[in-house]
Amino acid sequence: MYMQEKHVVAIDLGNGTTSFMAGNGQSGSFASLVAAYGGSSGLGGEFGKNFFKTKDGKKYLTGEDCREEGARTRSTDSSFYASNEIRVLFLKTLHLADIKTPAIVTGLPTEFHKAEGAEFEQNLKKWALEEGFQPSAIKVLPQWAAPWFDDQLADEYGNVLALDFVTKGKFGIIDIGQGTTDAGQFKDGKASDIRHGESKGVSDIHRDFFTQLQHPETLNELLSKKDKKLPKEFALDSQTNEFTMDAWLRAGSILWRGETLDMAALSLPARQEFAAAVIPRCIKKIWGRTDFLNGMILAGGGATVLGRDLLKQYIHCPIYMAKDPDLSIVRGYYRFFKTQILNKRVTA
Repeated sequence: MYMQEKHVVAIDLGNGTTSFMAGNGQSGSFASLVAAYGGSSGLGGEFGKNFFKTKDGKKYLTGEDCREEGARTRSTDSSFYASNEIRVLFLKTLHLADIKTPAIVTGLPTEFHKAEGAEFEQNLKKWALEEGFQPSAIKVLPQWAAPWFDDQLADEYGNVLALDFVTKGKFGIIDIGQGTTDAGQFKDGKASDIRHGESKGVSDIHRDFFTQLQHPETLNELLSKKDKKLPKEFALDSQTNEFTMDAWLRAGSILWRGETLDMAALSLPARQEFAAAVIPRCIKKIWGRTDFLNGMILAGGGATVLGRDLLKQYIHCPIYMAKDPDLSIVRGYYRFFKTQILNKRVTA
C-alpha cells in the first residue's frame, strides 16, 4: 500500500531509553524499565503513579515510575529483544504515537540483526495486531546505520551539518548505547559491509561506578589531585542502585547532605576504563586507525557520558555528533524511512 508521512512511527527500543517519533508530530522518550503494577496501597506503594494497561488486561509501571520499584537489571543479550519487557515498551510507544495503521521503523544491534531481525519483525507485527493496531509496514534496520541519517549532526562548534555533507567521503559510525556498542561505515553515501557490535555499553560504566562509590577511599585514590574527593563520611544508602548512576550521570551531580558533588570528576575513572577498552577495539576491528576518515559520527547516550575530550584520545579525525546523541538513532530511523521507503509499495 502507499503510505504517507503521517503514518510513520520510528521507535528506538534501547536497553536504557525508549524513544519514538511519529509523522503526526508525536514524540517522546522514557526509561526502558518495566515492572508489574500491583495497585495503589494508600500513601505507600505506587500511589499516584500512572500505569500502562495492555489489551490483555495486565497493568505495568513503565519508565521512571519503576526505576526504584520492581525494575531489574536487564539482559544485554538477544533475550531482551524477545522479552515481555520489550513488548510492553513497544506497545506503549504505539499508544503514545496514536496511529492506528502505523508504518513502523526500528532496529537491532549489529550482533543480533542478521540472525534475529526477521523474527523480531514478526514479533512486532504479532504484538501490534494483538493490541488492535494494523501496521501498514514494519522495517527492522541494523542500528549502527541510523546515525548517518540523523539531520542534527554537528561539528565540535555546534554547527549543524548540511544534509549532503556525509554523502561524500568515508565516515565511521560508533553508537554507544546502554547495553551495546555498534560500529560501521558509510563510503560516498553507501553503507560498507564491514561492521562490529558487542554487548558493552553505558550500563558497564554504571556498574563500575556503582562499585567504586561503595569504596570511597579507593575511588579517591583514582581521582586527580585537582579534583574534589568524596567526603570521608560518604556512603551509599539502601535505595541507590545501578539505575541511580544513570540519573546522576544525566544530572551531572550528586546531592549529598545538601552539598553538590561533581559527577564529571567522580565518574572519570569508570568512564576512562570503558573508553580505553571499547573504543580502540571498535577502531581496530574496522579501520585499524582513524587517521584517514573524513569523520567519525558518534551516537547514543554513551557519546554524551564519555564526552568529546575523552573520545578524542582515541579518535584522530573530526568527530560529528548531535547535541542530543541519544536521539540520533530514532531521528535516523525516521529520516531513513522518509527518504528511502516512503511512498513506495510496502506490505507488512
